[in-house]
Amino acid sequence: MSAAAMPSLRIALLPDSGPGVGLGHVSRCLALGRAAVALGARVSLVAGPDACAASLVRSAALETIAVPTVNGQAAVDRLRDIDIEVDVVVVDSYRAATSLFASLRSVAASVIAVDDVADRSLPVDVIVNGGVAAEELPYLRAPGIRLLLGPRYALLDPRYAESPASRTEPRVARALVTLGGGRHVDDLRLVLAALDEALTDIDIDVAVGPGGSDARLTAAARTSPHRVRIHESPAGLRALIATADLAISGAGMTLYELAAMATPTVAVCMADNQRPNFEAFDRAGAALAGGRAGETGLRVSLAAALARLSADAGLRRKLGERGRALVDGQGAARVARAISEAAVSLR
Repeated sequence: MSAAAMPSLRIALLPDSGPGVGLGHVSRCLALGRAAVALGARVSLVAGPDACAASLVRSAALETIAVPTVNGQAAVDRLRDIDIEVDVVVVDSYRAATSLFASLRSVAASVIAVDDVADRSLPVDVIVNGGVAAEELPYLRAPGIRLLLGPRYALLDPRYAESPASRTEPRVARALVTLGGGRHVDDLRLVLAALDEALTDIDIDVAVGPGGSDARLTAAARTSPHRVRIHESPAGLRALIATADLAISGAGMTLYELAAMATPTVAVCMADNQRPNFEAFDRAGAALAGGRAGETGLRVSLAAALARLSADAGLRRKLGERGRALVDGQGAARVARAISEAAVSLR
């Protein structure tokens, strides 16, 4: 079997999900799963009982294996009990302990970790971190462990590899607001207030996860001078990104999707684990830093960044070009090929 194809490989994906976790882990695994299927692999998604991620999982058209939790021995036992032979297990979870990775050795010949934080020992064959600042983290450079670090390996849906459409409009007519798959009603209302202050006469798409809207957000949308539409549980953001002249985004995986589509973006750091992305995109000139959720003065800093971006078509074009240069959308295919190579070497 060549490294370019994996027709006999059976891959199990274990993404974390649940309240407070967001949808980034699931989205990354689904992107990798689609890329592996395109190369001929058989892929199963090991899914916990999380309603927030359910719509994404259903849209993936991958075989699913239900477990009580993907972070413990129950996932190992379930994979051992099912009547299939697993060649590769991919784990994407901050909460997965070193002992889980070790236990998975009894299930599959090759174990892969998708990781952002480098905060624990990872007894695996491949570590994947598609973050812009990944190479600055203290990963153990040990014989037998392959490191796939940096945005060349960002796990995005393979469709993001397509060349983005050119944005040539002299004014901003449409904005996308997306802060993540969790519940961020207060932050979303603040973003809408900043848009009300900074821009005039635009259409605004607000993307939220399941249950991510309530009467307060609906009221803010209704009373805005702009035309605001709330999209709950959209099956991917690509269609909304394609129509946006600019975006306001959390600094998680969506920031990489926006970069791949050359969308000028004002980034908001929604959690500590997003800080490396937030700071690195700003340093690279691939997004404007709008501020951190919860900080005093966030609305003011957001409004200032939005006013600057909307008034400067050249800046919007430059941000889009630098974003696309940083994230080319081919990371999932690169990682799928690397998994094939690792699995072949262990056979």
